[in-house]
Amino acid sequence: MNKFFIKDSAAIGEKISIQGNDYNHLKNSLRLNIGDRVIVSDKDGFDLEAKIVSFQEESAELEVINREKSSVEAQLNVVLAQGLPKKRKMDLIVEKATEIGFKAMIPLESERSIVRYNHKKKEKKLKRWQRVAEAAAKQSGRSIIPEIKNFYSTSSLKDLKDQFDFRLILWEDENKFSLKNFFNQNNVKSDASILLIIGPEGGFSEDEVEKLKNDLDAETITLGPRIMRTETAGIAALCCLLYEKGELGD
Repeated sequence: MNKFFIKDSAAIGEKISIQGNDYNHLKNSLRLNIGDRVIVSDKDGFDLEAKIVSFQEESAELEVINREKSSVEAQLNVVLAQGLPKKRKMDLIVEKATEIGFKAMIPLESERSIVRYNHKKKEKKLKRWQRVAEAAAKQSGRSIIPEIKNFYSTSSLKDLKDQFDFRLILWEDENKFSLKNFFNQNNVKSDASILLIIGPEGGFSEDEVEKLKNDLDAETITLGPRIMRTETAGIAALCCLLYEKGELGD
């Protein structure tokens, strides 16, 4: 069934409204009719089976006929702090990380970031990346849309320290401490929160990494001897984290 998202919750028997672009997609693109059923995911991670009961001028009214907690979402809460890449590589990162199962992304400005955005451009980019996340969430059957958070710099990330159980920096100059070492040395609960920090095309400077480690009590990790592009590194590390906790299949 086709999937849509709403910002509120609804119980069985209640009515919900689909508006805006979703309404246009439902009525004009999919050409659904009264009596047709769709899946609507709410803000609490529940999947609602709902049937169309009426069409208004700019909305469709649906009735909830079943409500179940989604089994799709990963329990491990991984937030990707992604160094700003060039061109439209961030679109790819957001799309694939959404499909794999991350919870949110923080666009990260660092010393070696080639891309620099002014305030107006930042707002535009955030809206674009959120749309990419929504489209990928629908395509992949997610029950929540990952949040694209505001821009941070490597120096301001320290404000988020207490929000995470673990903070990991993927760094090309780390050649000993792997993700396997990390899991062996830490009791990582199934619902732990992890901030995964990825540098831009030029990577992090040594001073920058030391500051991140001190400010965040973070650990540097390696994914092996091969140097990955920034658009590959975060996706690969996310896969490893979720796999280790059984979130990509038994």
